[in-house]
Amino acid sequence: MTSQKDTIAAIATGASAGGLGVIRISGPKAKEILGTVFRSRKSGENFSFKPRYMHYGSFVCKKHGESLIMDEVLAVYFPAPHSYTGEDVAEIHAHGSSILLHAMLEYLLSLGIRQAEAGEFTKRAFLNGRMDLSQAEAVAEIIAAPSMEGLRLAASKLHGSLGKRIEELRTQIEYIRRRLCLAIDFPEEEGECLPHDEFHSLVSTLQDNIMALINAYDRAKPWQEGALVVLAGQVNAGKSSLMNALLGRERAIVTDQAGTTRDYLEETSFLAGLPVRLTDTAGLREMAWIMEHYHNTSAYFDEERTKEIIASLQNNALKGENTPINPIEAEGICRSLSLMEKADIVFLVFDGNGILEETGKDLEKICRHMQAELSLLPEHSKTICIWNKADLAPLTREEAAKLEEMLGHALICLSVREKKEGGYFRQSIDDLAKKACSMLIKSDGPKNEIAPNRRQALLLQKAHDELAVLHTEIDILPPDITAIRLESAAAFLSAITGLCSVDETFNAIFEEFCIGK
Repeated sequence: MTSQKDTIAAIATGASAGGLGVIRISGPKAKEILGTVFRSRKSGENFSFKPRYMHYGSFVCKKHGESLIMDEVLAVYFPAPHSYTGEDVAEIHAHGSSILLHAMLEYLLSLGIRQAEAGEFTKRAFLNGRMDLSQAEAVAEIIAAPSMEGLRLAASKLHGSLGKRIEELRTQIEYIRRRLCLAIDFPEEEGECLPHDEFHSLVSTLQDNIMALINAYDRAKPWQEGALVVLAGQVNAGKSSLMNALLGRERAIVTDQAGTTRDYLEETSFLAGLPVRLTDTAGLREMAWIMEHYHNTSAYFDEERTKEIIASLQNNALKGENTPINPIEAEGICRSLSLMEKADIVFLVFDGNGILEETGKDLEKICRHMQAELSLLPEHSKTICIWNKADLAPLTREEAAKLEEMLGHALICLSVREKKEGGYFRQSIDDLAKKACSMLIKSDGPKNEIAPNRRQALLLQKAHDELAVLHTEIDILPPDITAIRLESAAAFLSAITGLCSVDETFNAIFEEFCIGK
């Protein structure tokens, strides 16, 4: 069992080689250990570490009775409580060779200290009162931020903005609870008790304030986590070509053969500055059959049902040039449908040339053809219809606008693989990226906003739900019962900052950190 009284050490910089690497030591023996391995170049035997001052010297280890200089380093000592962890902390700044840093760390551990666990430095900072839990999580969010906006949001929380807001909400709850206690302890003092109308008003205001934070999470989510963009559609519609065009490189295999993409491909990229996870899915052959039999996409990975789907699909290939579906492709289709349920936005790609061959240039027929596929998507999904192969199947600007109106979804006309400019109406990849961003975010970014992360938003939602139930109980239950709802809501808010939470919650959060933090 590990103890906070242990002295710990770890490499605080990244795993890859670089110009600089840092080893951090924290705990009661930090200064002693640093003094054992560090030799100053400019001071004599009376050398002592000046707090928060960078000293130049050598890292020295003793082997077989001899002193060996491993590297020229800079060393700094931070006495408690004015350090990152709130304990005595020492840092050794060496050259960034991975072999060198691990050799130095191994020697430090041989001196009677132990390897830090994932996130243990930040965990100690939290336990020592240097930061609340929301600030500790912000450290991990800064490290993993996928965008500058996500970095700004995390930095705001590191400075304590979310913790302060949560404390304000808890203060509002405490005020209501105190007023209720008067009704419980001094029922004869009617003038001091909380009237029902005022009770309703205060709880409503509190709910609105909590919901404002939840809404801030929804707005900031694409910047903090990156949006999941799923490319879907029938086989040979051009999904893989679109994937390559969005990435600016040849990532997906593109051929004229149906069912080339058997499993989904996922890559991180940016759309007009917004971080996204682009996912190219298997062509949705026999999509209608699957949706007819399995409306709940959460069942797609059920082993028995998947076997049934595969068995049926093998014998039910579409007409035309498509070949029978093998079990691997069928499983890819199942996964594609599941991904569309989770997507923040779906790019539904249509083979414009194939549609025109079937329908002619009859917009009513084209609309019905496209709506049949649109109806198979999850109702909640944001969707952009992509009329691909516009060089072979041109639409005029007026026809595209009319079709977009009839579909009730955004429509982008593209010619992903055609290189020459044609005399027809078409849009660019940049137009698609801007349209997607306008649908995913309501502005250029969540400016001057406090945005919780997913865990914090879930706790806020639970607190909001407790208050919603409280609204229905105010007029029918005694004050001592309704006070329980307030205490429960306050407990959910406290779990955000760590004022009252269990060890399992702490461990789950800090285990997601890298070792050096």
